[in-house]
Amino acid sequence: MANPRLHRLGSYLLGTFVCVQLVYVPLANFLQLLPRRMPPLPEEIASRLQREGRTTQSDAGQAVLDRVGSTCDRWAEVTDQGQGWSLFAPRFGSTGTFLTLQVATDAGLVELRSRFEPADVDHYVRYDVTHYRLFYREMSYAMVYWMWTPDSFVEHGPEWRDVIREHVAAYPNTLPAYVRWRLAEELPGVEVREVVVAVRVFVPAKPGEPRPEVVTVLIGKWLSDVPTEVMPFDPVTKEFVCR
Repeated sequence: MANPRLHRLGSYLLGTFVCVQLVYVPLANFLQLLPRRMPPLPEEIASRLQREGRTTQSDAGQAVLDRVGSTCDRWAEVTDQGQGWSLFAPRFGSTGTFLTLQVATDAGLVELRSRFEPADVDHYVRYDVTHYRLFYREMSYAMVYWMWTPDSFVEHGPEWRDVIREHVAAYPNTLPAYVRWRLAEELPGVEVREVVVAVRVFVPAKPGEPRPEVVTVLIGKWLSDVPTEVMPFDPVTKEFVCR
C-alpha cells in the first residue's frame, strides 16, 4: 500500500508544476517578442530566437524584463523545455543547400560532396534514419545560404561578409573537426594541403523556366598547417581572411 504522505507530497509537487507551467508557457512565448539585453552566445550556437536590445528606455523597467526573461530561461533549462526552432520564422529560405569540401591534394583537386545531396534533385526519395546527427551538423553549416540569391554578393556584399564571418566564428570547434573527420574517413593517408568549405546551392526555378544550374558558394578555408581553424570567405575581396 502506498504511503499516503508520499502520495500527498507527489500531488502537491505535481499541482505546483502545473500551476507554474500555466504561467511559464504563455509568458515565455510572449517575452520572445520583447527585446532583452542578452549575454553573448556560447560557442556552437549560431543564433537565438529571443529578440535582443531594449524594450523600454527605463533602466528599472528593462532590468525587470531582463530578470523575468532570465528566470524563464533557467526554468526552461531545468525542465528541458527550451525550444531551438520557430517553424523557420520570421524568414524562410527558398534554396536547397548541401555542404561540399574542395580538397587540394598533391594529386589534384578532389571534391567530397554531402552524402545527402541527391543525384537528381528533380526525382529522388531518401529514407535514412541512421545519419541524422551528420545531416543536422551539415545542415547547420550550410544553412547560412538558405536566403542566398545569385545577386546577393553584388548587391549586399559587405552584409554577407559579416554574415559569413559570424557564421564561421559560431562553430570554432566542430567545423574544423568536421573537415578533419571527413578527410580521415574518405581520404585516409592522402597528403592534403588545404580544404575549401563550400555549399552547393540549388536555386528554385521560376514558373515556366528550367531550373538554374547549381552554384557553389564558398564559406571558408581549412589549412593543414592550422588544423583547428577555418578562415571565413570574404565575398567582397574574394579572399579568405583570418578571424
